[in-house]
Amino acid sequence: MTARTTTHDGDWLVVPLPPLERGWRWARIVEQLAGPGPARFRVRWVGNDRDSVVVPSDGYRIESAADWPQPPSSAIGLWPHPADTPEPDRAP
Repeated sequence: MTARTTTHDGDWLVVPLPPLERGWRWARIVEQLAGPGPARFRVRWVGNDRDSVVVPSDGYRIESAADWPQPPSSAIGLWPHPADTPEPDRAP
């Protein structure tokens, strides 16, 4: 397991897919959970509108939100979270 990493809310958790799938799965870090043991994160995966708590597999990396303000083009899915998107003004 990779050592604990200090992150900032909004950074990206990037986890390798199984070897036969060749790729990376991206998730926005909502929170790094405190406690002993391996790093645990509350994340929102690209392509999903719900939060998950994960202990990432070996080989994961953290990408700065400053370097990646939006998910890369290969990370297709729902973005931003529907609850974070204001509804447009509608005329009566």
